[in-house]
Amino acid sequence: EKDIKSLGERGIRTLAVAKTSNESSEWIFLGLLTFLDPPRPDTLQTIKDARQYGVAVKMITGDHLLIAKETCRRLELGSHIMASDVLPSLDGNTRQKPPNLSRDYGNLILEADG
Repeated sequence: EKDIKSLGERGIRTLAVAKTSNESSEWIFLGLLTFLDPPRPDTLQTIKDARQYGVAVKMITGDHLLIAKETCRRLELGSHIMASDVLPSLDGNTRQKPPNLSRDYGNLILEADG
């Protein structure tokens, strides 16, 4: 876990690899695969251009929070980043958005700068 955190803080994604043997259903950890998926080379300039036109840039990602923080650092975005657990989600039964979405979450999103 310490290694994964350290890699994530540098923007490096990790994937744990494990297998089972024919004799046992117990998982055996084999190691970590690491890979980079940096922002496109033109992304920083695109963000700067958007800001010159008054656009408040927000990043939405499915990445782990550590990866998101490093991406924001590279793209000169802010550090007020929200984890997905504070964001609204669709109703599990109806698949509808929460009522009063903008009233209840609008300011939360506006305050985020990452």
